[in-house]
Amino acid sequence: MGFWIDFWTTFFFVSLAIFAGLAVVVSVGGFFNIRSLFRTLTKQTGLQDETAPDKHDDES
Repeated sequence: MGFWIDFWTTFFFVSLAIFAGLAVVVSVGGFFNIRSLFRTLTKQTGLQDETAPDKHDDES
């Protein structure tokens, strides 16, 4: 009986460590992905502002 207790305890902690490692990897990867997304959106917004005609010039 002691074997099964040791087996499942080891299995539990190994599974917990794998889950924690994957959570860290996914969180860090997601952070860099979102940062890249915002950088791309900022760049595209800047390009659209430069190419779009200025609305204030037409009203005067």
